[in-house]
Amino acid sequence: MAAQLAPETRDYLRDLALRLDAAPHGGKSRLVEAAAEFLGWSMQTVHRHLKQSAGRDTGRAARRDKGSTSISVEALTALGAAQREAIRDNGKQTLFTTTARSVLEQNSYQFGCSTGHLNRLLRARKLNVAAQRNANPVQALRAPHPNHTHEIDPSLCLVYYLRGKQHIMRDREFYKNKLENYAKVKFKVYRYVLYDRASGAIVPWYVEAAGENQHNLFNFLMFAWGQQTGRLIHGVPYYLLWDKGSANISAAIEGLLRSLGVTPLTHEAGRARVKGGVENGNNLVETQFESRLRFEPVDDVAQLNASAQAWAEAWNANLIPGQDSRLKRRGLPEPMARYNLWQWITAEQLRVLPPVEVCRALMAGKLETRKVTGSMTIPFKHPAAERSLDYSLRGLDGVCIGDSVSVRPLVYGDCAIQIEVARYDGAPLVHRVEPVRGYDRFGQLADAAEIGAEYKAMPDTAIEHAATAMDAAAYPGMSAEEVKRAREKKAVPFGNTLDAHSHLKHVEQPTYLPRAGTEIEAPAHAVATGPELLDAISAMLRIVDGLGRNLTPEEHRFFSLRYAKGVPENQIDALIAQFNNPAIERVA
Repeated sequence: MAAQLAPETRDYLRDLALRLDAAPHGGKSRLVEAAAEFLGWSMQTVHRHLKQSAGRDTGRAARRDKGSTSISVEALTALGAAQREAIRDNGKQTLFTTTARSVLEQNSYQFGCSTGHLNRLLRARKLNVAAQRNANPVQALRAPHPNHTHEIDPSLCLVYYLRGKQHIMRDREFYKNKLENYAKVKFKVYRYVLYDRASGAIVPWYVEAAGENQHNLFNFLMFAWGQQTGRLIHGVPYYLLWDKGSANISAAIEGLLRSLGVTPLTHEAGRARVKGGVENGNNLVETQFESRLRFEPVDDVAQLNASAQAWAEAWNANLIPGQDSRLKRRGLPEPMARYNLWQWITAEQLRVLPPVEVCRALMAGKLETRKVTGSMTIPFKHPAAERSLDYSLRGLDGVCIGDSVSVRPLVYGDCAIQIEVARYDGAPLVHRVEPVRGYDRFGQLADAAEIGAEYKAMPDTAIEHAATAMDAAAYPGMSAEEVKRAREKKAVPFGNTLDAHSHLKHVEQPTYLPRAGTEIEAPAHAVATGPELLDAISAMLRIVDGLGRNLTPEEHRFFSLRYAKGVPENQIDALIAQFNNPAIERVA
């Protein structure tokens, strides 16, 4: 606020501060009242500007209740939320404190103070619309070298052509209430602009089309990244920053970018300031170049592109007569021409675009699938190779024999490819691989193990790493050879410490209600019969014959009491053995 005061007013306030310091007790109030009347301010405003402009504080202690209010936090938050939710996409505020307060008071919210005081409370607590507009600060971004990051943005141009004549869209003819005028222009002119983040160099390009599409985007990328006669900037970037336009995120364009080793970065909707460099680049082209077309029209898009390239070269080199087009940044010791900055690029950082035919084939190509062979290789026919080549995947994370991997060719490198391996969490593992090249004159791998002279073990795959971990758990403390011998000897895993089924004996079963059943009547010939029953006399004769003697009185008494009704035939031999063993105690 102090910076908005006139110099004379600030001088007056500083002189007032000196007079207040020298004034006797009781005289300061009259000086402040006189100043308030002279400046047309309240005494509170005079004190505030004395502190801000002259650095004089009254020294009065703040009230104990300063900053507090009787209005509930919920009511103030609801008031701020209602106004924020009524902001349009273009940033216009449509609901203000007076209306929002009226609505909320009809819904049980209590405020009990003036609207002006409510606005002060909202500002103090950062609940006002102005503060919320700035809620998301901009994160500074940088590119470490030229061609590291390019920003690209297409825009509808004000220039269009009908029957071989240039026209310019004017606001009075093309606006939201006269959309039919847009429809009359079947083929509009679209402006594509590339902005190099590090150097600030700009590349414009125009195309006449019915709308944005991936074909035009491809042609622009080929123009912007390729070497053009009379133009300095060229080369493929490492990162491409743009929005989520349908052409930008199409499968064909994404496939082309990945084959060229370019990582596309898209920003969220409504966050165009992330690529503010190219947004400003579009504005520069419109105001610094297209404004000239009003006075010197061109006949078609070809002439338009030729003129735009000539302007861009002069702009990037700071060679436009009477204009300073150097890049001005706080971190630069002095403003510099954009091309002077771009020329700091090194040979390693400048990646030359392949022929357009190769890029077109890469864009038309699709992601292919290959199965990993037993030798941990995959065959693939690279566009730059005359025949199919073998690519070794030994030692790559997540790759095992029999896996299916996705393959796409890469431009840079020796027929390099990029493979993607599905992972458990859905995010693929990505590897860059070049083909196997070393063969002897017999067509065998030169680095293969020579039979009888050396042994080379294959690197462990993810499956083998998992197997090793499981062996260590099942046979702790054993080497691989010891584990093998333990399995051959049928050793019990886990040191025979696992309770695999004993605990089942202690399972307490629930009590079930008995279920009634029906007996099955079997036929008479299927009924089981018991052993033949001998009468006591016949059985005794057979026992005596088997013993070779007569029964003693004690044995006779035992037999008569026990088997008075007869003896089962299958017990005769048992009785003979019993009577032969006098140690058997017989119970009568």
